[in-house]
Amino acid sequence: MKALKNIFIILLAILSINSCTDLEETIYSDITTDNFYNNEQECLLAVGNVYASLRQTNSLWGAYSAQELATDEAVIPLRNAGYSLNNNGIFLQMHWHQFTPYLNLCQGPWDLYYSVASKCNDVLGAIESSEATFDSKESLIAELKTVRAFAYYNLIDLYGNIPVVLDPSDKDLPEQLTRQEAYDLVEADLLENIDKLEAVPSSTNYGRATQTFAYMILAKMYLNSEEWLGSARYSDVVTMCNNIITSGYYSLEENYFNNFIINNMNSSENIFMIPYDRTVDSWGFVHHVIGLPASLSAKYGYNIAWNGICAPPEFYNLFDPADSRINSFEVGPQFDFSGNPVIGIDGNQLTFTNTISNILNAGEGEGARFFKYEYPLGLQWLQSMDNDWAVYRYSDVLLMKAEAIMRQNGGVANQDAVDLVNIVRERAFGDQSGNYTAATLTLDELLDERGRELAWEGHRRQDQIRFGTFDDAWFEKEAWTDDHKKLYPIPASPLLANPNMEQNPGY
Repeated sequence: MKALKNIFIILLAILSINSCTDLEETIYSDITTDNFYNNEQECLLAVGNVYASLRQTNSLWGAYSAQELATDEAVIPLRNAGYSLNNNGIFLQMHWHQFTPYLNLCQGPWDLYYSVASKCNDVLGAIESSEATFDSKESLIAELKTVRAFAYYNLIDLYGNIPVVLDPSDKDLPEQLTRQEAYDLVEADLLENIDKLEAVPSSTNYGRATQTFAYMILAKMYLNSEEWLGSARYSDVVTMCNNIITSGYYSLEENYFNNFIINNMNSSENIFMIPYDRTVDSWGFVHHVIGLPASLSAKYGYNIAWNGICAPPEFYNLFDPADSRINSFEVGPQFDFSGNPVIGIDGNQLTFTNTISNILNAGEGEGARFFKYEYPLGLQWLQSMDNDWAVYRYSDVLLMKAEAIMRQNGGVANQDAVDLVNIVRERAFGDQSGNYTAATLTLDELLDERGRELAWEGHRRQDQIRFGTFDDAWFEKEAWTDDHKKLYPIPASPLLANPNMEQNPGY
Protein backbone atom coordinates (compact mmCIF):
# COMPACT_ATOMS: atom_id res chain seq x y z
CA MET A 1 0.00 0.00 0.00
CA LYS A 2 2.90 2.38 0.73
CA ALA A 3 4.21 1.89 -2.80
CA LEU A 4 0.77 2.59 -4.25
CA LYS A 5 0.50 5.73 -2.13
CA ASN A 6 3.86 6.92 -3.47
CA ILE A 7 2.71 6.33 -7.04
CA PHE A 8 -0.36 8.47 -6.39
CA ILE A 9 1.77 11.15 -4.70
CA ILE A 10 3.96 11.33 -7.79
CA LEU A 11 0.86 11.54 -9.97
CA LEU A 12 -0.34 14.46 -7.85
CA ALA A 13 2.97 16.22 -8.24
CA ILE A 14 3.57 15.79 -11.98
CA LEU A 15 1.20 18.53 -13.09
CA SER A 16 1.33 20.71 -9.96
CA ILE A 17 4.73 22.30 -10.53
CA ASN A 18 3.24 25.71 -11.43
CA SER A 19 3.01 28.16 -8.56
CA CYS A 20 -0.48 28.54 -7.10
CA THR A 21 0.12 32.16 -6.13
CA ASP A 22 -1.34 33.45 -9.40
CA LEU A 23 -4.86 32.15 -9.16
CA GLU A 24 -5.91 33.79 -12.41
CA GLU A 25 -3.41 31.74 -14.43
CA THR A 26 -4.79 28.87 -16.48
CA ILE A 27 -2.95 25.76 -15.33
CA TYR A 28 -3.04 24.11 -18.75
CA SER A 29 -1.84 27.04 -20.88
CA ASP A 30 0.44 24.74 -22.90
CA ILE A 31 -1.78 21.64 -22.82
CA THR A 32 -4.78 21.26 -25.09
CA THR A 33 -7.06 18.44 -26.15
CA ASP A 34 -4.99 18.25 -29.35
CA ASN A 35 -1.79 17.22 -27.56
CA PHE A 36 -3.15 15.74 -24.32
CA TYR A 37 -6.19 13.87 -22.97
CA ASN A 38 -5.66 11.27 -25.66
CA ASN A 39 -5.99 8.24 -23.38
CA GLU A 40 -6.90 7.17 -19.86
CA GLN A 41 -3.40 7.70 -18.46
CA GLU A 42 -3.22 11.33 -19.65
CA CYS A 43 -6.70 12.02 -18.25
CA LEU A 44 -5.68 10.52 -14.91
CA LEU A 45 -2.59 12.70 -14.79
CA ALA A 46 -4.73 15.80 -15.29
CA VAL A 47 -7.11 14.67 -12.54
CA GLY A 48 -4.07 14.18 -10.29
CA ASN A 49 -3.33 17.89 -10.58
CA VAL A 50 -6.79 18.64 -9.19
CA TYR A 51 -6.12 16.52 -6.13
CA ALA A 52 -2.72 18.13 -5.70
CA SER A 53 -4.42 21.49 -5.24
CA LEU A 54 -6.23 20.16 -2.15
CA ARG A 55 -2.94 19.95 -0.26
CA GLN A 56 -3.39 23.51 1.05
CA THR A 57 -6.40 22.32 3.05
CA ASN A 58 -4.42 21.98 6.28
CA SER A 59 -2.16 24.95 5.66
CA LEU A 60 -2.42 28.06 7.83
CA TRP A 61 -2.54 30.06 4.58
CA GLY A 62 -5.10 27.77 2.97
CA ALA A 63 -8.16 26.73 4.95
CA TYR A 64 -6.75 25.69 8.32
CA SER A 65 -6.62 29.09 10.02
CA ALA A 66 -10.21 29.82 9.04
CA GLN A 67 -11.45 26.48 10.39
CA GLU A 68 -9.28 26.22 13.51
CA LEU A 69 -7.70 29.49 14.66
CA ALA A 70 -11.11 31.17 14.82
CA THR A 71 -12.32 28.52 17.31
CA ASP A 72 -11.85 27.66 20.96
CA GLU A 73 -9.52 24.73 20.28
CA ALA A 74 -6.41 26.36 18.77
CA VAL A 75 -4.46 29.57 19.26
CA ILE A 76 -1.12 31.06 18.22
CA PRO A 77 0.11 33.35 21.02
CA LEU A 78 3.05 35.72 20.74
CA ARG A 79 6.08 34.28 22.50
CA ASN A 80 8.76 36.05 24.50
CA ALA A 81 11.58 33.58 23.86
CA GLY A 82 12.94 32.25 20.60
CA TYR A 83 11.12 32.41 17.31
CA SER A 84 7.43 33.31 17.48
CA LEU A 85 4.96 32.70 14.68
CA ASN A 86 3.41 36.15 14.37
CA ASN A 87 3.11 37.48 10.80
CA ASN A 88 2.15 40.95 12.01
CA GLY A 89 -0.60 39.71 14.29
CA ILE A 90 -2.79 38.05 11.66
CA PHE A 91 -3.22 34.86 13.69
CA LEU A 92 -4.41 36.82 16.71
CA GLN A 93 -6.87 38.65 14.46
CA MET A 94 -8.38 35.29 13.62
CA HIS A 95 -8.54 34.33 17.30
CA TRP A 96 -10.22 37.60 18.20
CA HIS A 97 -12.61 37.39 15.21
CA GLN A 98 -11.28 40.60 13.74
CA PHE A 99 -12.18 39.48 10.24
CA THR A 100 -11.78 41.91 7.35
CA PRO A 101 -11.92 41.61 3.54
CA TYR A 102 -8.19 42.42 3.49
CA LEU A 103 -7.04 39.78 6.00
CA ASN A 104 -5.19 37.18 3.93
CA LEU A 105 -6.26 34.36 6.27
CA CYS A 106 -9.86 35.16 5.32
CA GLN A 107 -8.89 35.08 1.64
CA GLY A 108 -6.89 31.84 1.81
CA PRO A 109 -9.88 29.47 1.72
CA TRP A 110 -11.50 31.48 -1.08
CA ASP A 111 -8.39 31.19 -3.23
CA LEU A 112 -7.92 27.52 -2.36
CA TYR A 113 -11.41 26.25 -3.09
CA TYR A 114 -12.04 28.38 -6.16
CA SER A 115 -8.71 27.19 -7.51
CA VAL A 116 -9.86 23.60 -6.94
CA ALA A 117 -13.24 24.26 -8.57
CA SER A 118 -11.60 26.04 -11.51
CA LYS A 119 -9.16 23.20 -12.09
CA CYS A 120 -12.03 20.71 -11.94
CA ASN A 121 -13.86 22.66 -14.63
CA ASP A 122 -10.76 22.96 -16.80
CA VAL A 123 -10.10 19.24 -16.70
CA LEU A 124 -13.79 18.36 -17.00
CA GLY A 125 -14.15 20.41 -20.16
CA ALA A 126 -11.06 18.78 -21.66
CA ILE A 127 -12.04 15.21 -20.78
CA GLU A 128 -15.66 15.63 -21.87
CA SER A 129 -14.57 17.02 -25.23
CA SER A 130 -11.79 14.48 -25.69
CA GLU A 131 -12.32 11.69 -28.19
CA ALA A 132 -10.51 9.28 -25.88
CA THR A 133 -12.66 6.32 -24.87
CA PHE A 134 -12.01 4.12 -21.86
CA ASP A 135 -14.15 2.21 -19.38
CA SER A 136 -13.64 4.57 -16.44
CA LYS A 137 -14.31 7.82 -18.31
CA GLU A 138 -17.81 8.36 -16.90
CA SER A 139 -16.60 7.58 -13.40
CA LEU A 140 -13.65 9.96 -13.80
CA ILE A 141 -15.99 12.76 -14.85
CA ALA A 142 -18.21 12.06 -11.83
CA GLU A 143 -15.12 12.10 -9.64
CA LEU A 144 -14.16 15.58 -10.82
CA LYS A 145 -17.69 16.84 -10.25
CA THR A 146 -17.63 15.45 -6.72
CA VAL A 147 -14.33 17.16 -5.89
CA ARG A 148 -15.76 20.37 -7.34
CA ALA A 149 -18.83 19.93 -5.12
CA PHE A 150 -16.52 19.50 -2.12
CA ALA A 151 -14.87 22.82 -2.97
CA TYR A 152 -18.20 24.61 -3.31
CA TYR A 153 -19.53 23.00 -0.12
CA ASN A 154 -16.62 24.52 1.77
CA LEU A 155 -17.20 27.92 0.18
CA ILE A 156 -20.89 27.79 1.12
CA ASP A 157 -19.87 26.96 4.68
CA LEU A 158 -17.32 29.77 4.94
CA TYR A 159 -18.81 32.59 2.86
CA GLY A 160 -22.52 31.88 2.30
CA ASN A 161 -23.57 33.64 -0.91
CA ILE A 162 -21.11 32.57 -3.58
CA PRO A 163 -20.74 32.15 -7.35
CA VAL A 164 -21.05 28.56 -8.58
CA VAL A 165 -19.91 27.59 -12.09
CA LEU A 166 -20.87 24.09 -13.26
CA ASP A 167 -20.49 24.62 -17.01
CA PRO A 168 -16.80 24.34 -17.96
CA SER A 169 -17.41 26.37 -21.12
CA ASP A 170 -18.83 29.35 -19.20
CA LYS A 171 -16.06 31.96 -19.05
CA ASP A 172 -18.22 34.97 -18.13
CA LEU A 173 -17.98 36.64 -14.74
CA PRO A 174 -20.26 34.47 -12.61
CA GLU A 175 -23.32 35.71 -10.77
CA GLN A 176 -23.34 35.55 -7.00
CA LEU A 177 -25.96 33.08 -5.82
CA THR A 178 -27.80 33.04 -2.54
CA ARG A 179 -26.67 30.41 -0.07
CA GLN A 180 -29.83 28.45 -0.80
CA GLU A 181 -29.29 28.57 -4.57
CA ALA A 182 -25.66 27.49 -4.26
CA TYR A 183 -26.61 24.71 -1.83
CA ASP A 184 -29.30 23.39 -4.16
CA LEU A 185 -26.93 23.31 -7.15
CA VAL A 186 -24.19 21.50 -5.25
CA GLU A 187 -26.60 19.00 -3.74
CA ALA A 188 -28.14 18.22 -7.14
CA ASP A 189 -24.71 17.79 -8.72
CA LEU A 190 -23.66 15.33 -6.02
CA LEU A 191 -26.86 13.32 -6.24
CA GLU A 192 -26.63 13.15 -10.02
CA ASN A 193 -23.09 11.76 -9.96
CA ILE A 194 -22.87 9.66 -6.82
CA ASP A 195 -23.93 6.39 -8.45
CA LYS A 196 -21.25 6.82 -11.12
CA LEU A 197 -18.45 6.89 -8.54
CA GLU A 198 -16.55 3.82 -7.44
CA ALA A 199 -18.30 2.28 -4.45
CA VAL A 200 -15.57 0.12 -2.96
CA PRO A 201 -12.52 1.81 -1.38
CA SER A 202 -9.35 0.25 -2.74
CA SER A 203 -5.66 0.88 -3.30
CA THR A 204 -6.41 2.25 -6.78
CA ASN A 205 -8.82 4.94 -5.57
CA TYR A 206 -6.99 5.85 -2.36
CA GLY A 207 -7.08 9.61 -1.85
CA ARG A 208 -9.74 9.98 -4.55
CA ALA A 209 -13.48 10.63 -4.53
CA THR A 210 -15.64 7.56 -3.95
CA GLN A 211 -19.32 7.14 -3.13
CA THR A 212 -18.64 7.33 0.60
CA PHE A 213 -16.80 10.63 0.14
CA ALA A 214 -19.89 12.00 -1.61
CA TYR A 215 -22.12 10.65 1.18
CA MET A 216 -19.95 12.48 3.71
CA ILE A 217 -20.28 15.80 1.88
CA LEU A 218 -24.05 15.38 1.68
CA ALA A 219 -24.27 14.39 5.35
CA LYS A 220 -22.36 17.56 6.28
CA MET A 221 -24.61 19.69 4.09
CA TYR A 222 -27.76 18.18 5.57
CA LEU A 223 -26.43 18.44 9.13
CA ASN A 224 -25.87 22.19 8.70
CA SER A 225 -28.98 22.87 6.66
CA GLU A 226 -31.01 24.21 9.58
CA GLU A 227 -28.23 26.61 10.59
CA TRP A 228 -27.42 27.69 7.05
CA LEU A 229 -30.86 27.79 5.47
CA GLY A 230 -33.43 27.45 8.24
CA SER A 231 -34.66 24.06 7.00
CA ALA A 232 -33.90 20.96 9.06
CA ARG A 233 -32.83 17.85 7.14
CA TYR A 234 -31.78 15.51 9.91
CA SER A 235 -33.51 12.47 8.47
CA ASP A 236 -31.32 12.93 5.38
CA VAL A 237 -28.25 13.03 7.65
CA VAL A 238 -29.25 9.66 9.09
CA THR A 239 -29.75 8.27 5.57
CA MET A 240 -26.31 9.39 4.37
CA CYS A 241 -24.62 8.10 7.52
CA ASN A 242 -26.44 4.78 7.19
CA ASN A 243 -25.22 4.51 3.61
CA ILE A 244 -21.66 4.61 4.96
CA ILE A 245 -22.29 2.43 8.01
CA THR A 246 -24.13 -0.33 6.13
CA SER A 247 -21.56 -0.38 3.34
CA GLY A 248 -19.35 -2.38 5.67
CA TYR A 249 -16.20 -0.76 4.31
CA TYR A 250 -15.22 1.13 7.46
CA SER A 251 -14.73 0.43 11.15
CA LEU A 252 -13.08 2.14 14.08
CA GLU A 253 -9.40 1.41 14.48
CA GLU A 254 -8.74 -0.38 17.76
CA ASN A 255 -6.11 2.24 18.57
CA TYR A 256 -7.28 5.81 17.96
CA PHE A 257 -3.79 6.95 17.01
CA ASN A 258 -3.44 4.40 14.19
CA ASN A 259 -5.40 6.93 12.12
CA PHE A 260 -2.54 9.41 12.39
CA ILE A 261 0.69 7.40 12.29
CA ILE A 262 3.22 8.06 9.54
CA ASN A 263 2.00 5.11 7.44
CA ASN A 264 -1.70 5.73 8.08
CA MET A 265 -2.89 4.78 4.60
CA ASN A 266 -4.05 1.38 5.91
CA SER A 267 -6.48 2.78 8.47
CA SER A 268 -9.91 1.11 8.40
CA GLU A 269 -11.46 4.36 9.60
CA ASN A 270 -10.20 7.07 7.29
CA ILE A 271 -12.75 7.78 4.55
CA PHE A 272 -11.09 10.55 2.55
CA MET A 273 -7.40 11.31 2.74
CA ILE A 274 -5.06 13.91 1.27
CA PRO A 275 -1.73 12.12 0.63
CA TYR A 276 1.57 13.74 1.53
CA ASP A 277 5.19 12.66 1.21
CA ARG A 278 8.42 14.44 2.09
CA THR A 279 10.06 13.49 -1.21
CA VAL A 280 7.64 15.41 -3.43
CA ASP A 281 5.80 17.92 -1.22
CA SER A 282 7.24 21.33 -0.44
CA TRP A 283 5.41 23.08 2.38
CA GLY A 284 2.73 20.41 2.34
CA PHE A 285 1.80 18.99 5.74
CA VAL A 286 3.96 21.05 8.12
CA HIS A 287 2.33 20.87 11.55
CA HIS A 288 5.77 20.18 13.01
CA VAL A 289 6.86 23.60 11.75
CA ILE A 290 3.85 25.59 12.90
CA GLY A 291 3.53 23.93 16.32
CA LEU A 292 6.86 22.82 17.76
CA PRO A 293 9.77 24.91 19.06
CA ALA A 294 13.25 24.72 17.56
CA SER A 295 14.48 23.12 20.77
CA LEU A 296 12.76 19.85 19.83
CA SER A 297 15.06 19.48 16.84
CA ALA A 298 17.25 17.58 19.31
CA LYS A 299 14.55 14.91 19.33
CA TYR A 300 13.12 14.92 15.81
CA GLY A 301 16.04 16.14 13.73
CA TYR A 302 14.19 18.80 11.75
CA ASN A 303 15.90 22.07 10.93
CA ILE A 304 13.06 24.58 11.05
CA ALA A 305 10.25 25.26 13.55
CA TRP A 306 8.12 28.30 14.29
CA ASN A 307 6.75 27.44 17.75
CA GLY A 308 3.24 28.70 17.15
CA ILE A 309 -0.03 26.81 17.43
CA CYS A 310 -1.17 25.25 20.70
CA ALA A 311 -4.35 24.39 22.61
CA PRO A 312 -6.07 26.96 24.83
CA PRO A 313 -6.23 25.76 28.45
CA GLU A 314 -10.02 25.41 28.48
CA PHE A 315 -9.99 23.11 25.48
CA TYR A 316 -7.28 20.87 26.88
CA ASN A 317 -9.29 20.65 30.09
CA LEU A 318 -12.21 19.08 28.21
CA PHE A 319 -10.28 15.79 28.25
CA ASP A 320 -10.66 13.34 31.13
CA PRO A 321 -7.23 12.02 32.24
CA ALA A 322 -8.56 8.50 31.57
CA ASP A 323 -9.44 9.43 27.98
CA SER A 324 -6.63 8.20 25.72
CA ARG A 325 -7.34 11.05 23.31
CA ILE A 326 -5.78 13.45 25.80
CA ASN A 327 -2.52 12.21 24.29
CA SER A 328 -3.42 14.15 21.15
CA PHE A 329 -1.73 16.94 23.08
CA GLU A 330 1.58 16.96 24.90
CA VAL A 331 2.27 18.57 28.27
CA GLY A 332 5.18 18.06 30.64
CA PRO A 333 9.01 17.93 30.43
CA GLN A 334 10.47 16.91 27.09
CA PHE A 335 13.09 14.22 26.49
CA ASP A 336 14.84 12.97 23.37
CA PHE A 337 14.60 9.33 22.28
CA SER A 338 17.61 8.46 24.42
CA GLY A 339 15.92 9.81 27.55
CA ASN A 340 18.04 12.95 27.75
CA PRO A 341 16.31 16.21 28.66
CA VAL A 342 15.57 18.53 25.74
CA ILE A 343 17.05 21.90 26.59
CA GLY A 344 14.96 24.97 25.84
CA ILE A 345 16.10 28.38 24.75
CA ASP A 346 16.48 29.53 28.37
CA GLY A 347 18.97 26.76 29.14
CA ASN A 348 16.50 24.72 31.18
CA GLN A 349 14.60 21.57 30.26
CA LEU A 350 11.85 22.35 27.76
CA THR A 351 8.50 21.79 29.43
CA PHE A 352 5.10 22.16 27.81
CA THR A 353 2.39 23.49 30.10
CA ASN A 354 -1.37 23.51 29.84
CA THR A 355 -1.37 27.17 30.81
CA ILE A 356 -0.75 30.27 28.72
CA SER A 357 0.03 33.19 31.01
CA ASN A 358 -0.41 35.92 28.42
CA ILE A 359 -1.52 35.61 24.81
CA LEU A 360 0.82 38.50 23.93
CA ASN A 361 3.79 37.33 26.00
CA ALA A 362 3.87 33.53 26.26
CA GLY A 363 6.92 31.46 27.12
CA GLU A 364 8.55 28.96 24.80
CA GLY A 365 6.79 25.95 26.34
CA GLU A 366 3.42 27.47 27.19
CA GLY A 367 0.39 25.79 25.67
CA ALA A 368 -0.31 22.09 25.12
CA ARG A 369 1.15 20.94 21.78
CA PHE A 370 -0.42 18.86 19.06
CA PHE A 371 0.90 15.29 19.02
CA LYS A 372 -2.06 13.47 17.44
CA TYR A 373 -0.18 12.95 14.17
CA GLU A 374 3.07 11.04 14.58
CA TYR A 375 6.03 13.29 13.79
CA PRO A 376 8.49 11.85 11.25
CA LEU A 377 12.19 12.13 11.95
CA GLY A 378 14.78 14.13 10.06
CA LEU A 379 12.55 16.46 8.04
CA GLN A 380 14.60 19.08 6.24
CA TRP A 381 13.88 22.54 4.86
CA LEU A 382 10.57 22.68 2.98
CA GLN A 383 9.84 18.99 3.50
CA SER A 384 6.32 17.82 4.33
CA MET A 385 5.39 15.28 6.93
CA ASP A 386 4.82 11.82 5.44
CA ASN A 387 1.46 11.20 7.11
CA ASP A 388 -1.70 11.53 5.05
CA TRP A 389 -4.26 14.07 6.25
CA ALA A 390 -7.63 12.63 7.27
CA VAL A 391 -10.38 14.88 5.94
CA TYR A 392 -13.22 12.53 6.92
CA ARG A 393 -13.19 9.65 9.40
CA TYR A 394 -15.72 6.98 10.30
CA SER A 395 -16.02 8.12 13.92
CA ASP A 396 -17.43 11.40 12.59
CA VAL A 397 -20.15 9.40 10.81
CA LEU A 398 -21.24 7.85 14.12
CA LEU A 399 -21.23 11.20 15.90
CA MET A 400 -23.14 12.94 13.09
CA LYS A 401 -25.82 10.28 13.10
CA ALA A 402 -26.15 10.57 16.87
CA GLU A 403 -26.50 14.34 16.62
CA ALA A 404 -29.13 14.09 13.89
CA ILE A 405 -31.15 11.65 16.01
CA MET A 406 -30.95 13.98 19.01
CA ARG A 407 -31.99 17.03 17.02
CA GLN A 408 -34.96 15.13 15.60
CA ASN A 409 -35.86 14.33 19.21
CA GLY A 410 -35.84 17.94 20.43
CA GLY A 411 -32.17 17.84 21.44
CA VAL A 412 -32.70 14.88 23.77
CA ALA A 413 -30.69 11.67 23.45
CA ASN A 414 -32.42 8.34 23.03
CA GLN A 415 -30.72 4.98 23.35
CA ASP A 416 -29.77 4.85 19.67
CA ALA A 417 -27.86 8.13 19.95
CA VAL A 418 -26.24 7.05 23.22
CA ASP A 419 -25.09 3.75 21.72
CA LEU A 420 -23.50 5.48 18.72
CA VAL A 421 -21.51 7.91 20.85
CA ASN A 422 -20.51 5.21 23.31
CA ILE A 423 -18.92 3.19 20.51
CA VAL A 424 -16.51 6.10 20.11
CA ARG A 425 -16.14 6.64 23.87
CA GLU A 426 -15.33 3.01 24.64
CA ARG A 427 -12.38 3.09 22.30
CA ALA A 428 -11.13 6.27 23.97
CA PHE A 429 -11.46 4.92 27.52
CA GLY A 430 -10.69 1.27 26.80
CA ASP A 431 -13.84 0.18 28.62
CA GLN A 432 -17.33 1.41 29.52
CA SER A 433 -16.21 3.70 32.32
CA GLY A 434 -16.66 6.80 30.18
CA ASN A 435 -20.02 5.83 28.70
CA TYR A 436 -22.92 8.23 28.49
CA THR A 437 -26.52 7.62 29.45
CA ALA A 438 -29.58 9.26 27.92
CA ALA A 439 -29.51 11.68 30.85
CA THR A 440 -25.85 12.68 30.55
CA LEU A 441 -25.59 12.94 26.74
CA THR A 442 -26.77 16.49 26.12
CA LEU A 443 -26.14 18.56 23.02
CA ASP A 444 -23.54 20.58 24.94
CA GLU A 445 -21.79 17.37 25.91
CA LEU A 446 -21.96 16.12 22.33
CA LEU A 447 -20.19 19.28 21.14
CA ASP A 448 -17.45 18.63 23.70
CA GLU A 449 -17.23 15.01 22.57
CA ARG A 450 -16.87 16.06 18.94
CA GLY A 451 -14.07 18.36 20.06
CA ARG A 452 -12.27 15.55 21.84
CA GLU A 453 -12.65 13.07 19.00
CA LEU A 454 -11.98 15.43 16.08
CA ALA A 455 -9.55 17.87 17.67
CA TRP A 456 -7.70 20.02 15.13
CA GLU A 457 -9.10 18.11 12.15
CA GLY A 458 -10.84 21.18 10.70
CA HIS A 459 -14.41 20.67 11.94
CA ARG A 460 -14.57 22.87 15.02
CA ARG A 461 -15.70 26.18 13.52
CA GLN A 462 -18.63 24.55 11.74
CA ASP A 463 -19.52 22.62 14.89
CA GLN A 464 -19.41 25.70 17.13
CA ILE A 465 -21.64 27.63 14.74
CA ARG A 466 -24.15 24.79 14.57
CA PHE A 467 -24.19 24.35 18.35
CA GLY A 468 -24.48 28.11 18.96
CA THR A 469 -21.16 28.75 20.73
CA PHE A 470 -19.12 30.47 18.03
CA ASP A 471 -19.98 33.96 19.32
CA ASP A 472 -19.25 33.05 22.96
CA ALA A 473 -16.27 34.26 24.96
CA TRP A 474 -13.32 31.91 25.41
CA PHE A 475 -9.61 32.13 26.12
CA GLU A 476 -8.55 35.76 25.56
CA LYS A 477 -11.51 36.33 23.20
CA GLU A 478 -14.63 38.32 24.03
CA ALA A 479 -18.21 37.43 23.17
CA TRP A 480 -19.99 38.92 20.19
CA THR A 481 -23.66 39.89 20.07
CA ASP A 482 -23.74 40.34 16.28
CA ASP A 483 -23.57 36.93 14.63
CA HIS A 484 -22.50 38.17 11.18
CA LYS A 485 -19.06 36.70 11.89
CA LYS A 486 -20.47 33.24 11.32
CA LEU A 487 -19.56 34.05 7.72
CA TYR A 488 -16.22 35.37 6.60
CA PRO A 489 -16.09 38.52 4.48
CA ILE A 490 -15.84 38.11 0.73
CA PRO A 491 -12.18 38.99 0.08
CA ALA A 492 -11.50 42.39 -1.41
CA SER A 493 -9.78 41.24 -4.60
CA PRO A 494 -12.64 39.08 -6.02
CA LEU A 495 -15.12 41.80 -5.06
CA LEU A 496 -13.15 44.32 -7.09
CA ALA A 497 -12.73 41.89 -9.99
CA ASN A 498 -16.38 40.85 -10.22
CA PRO A 499 -19.06 43.58 -10.10
CA ASN A 500 -21.73 40.86 -9.84
CA MET A 501 -20.81 40.22 -6.20
CA GLU A 502 -21.80 41.99 -2.99
CA GLN A 503 -20.09 41.89 0.39
CA ASN A 504 -21.54 39.82 3.22
CA PRO A 505 -23.54 41.87 5.76
CA GLY A 506 -21.55 43.44 8.59
CA TYR A 507 -18.34 43.94 6.63
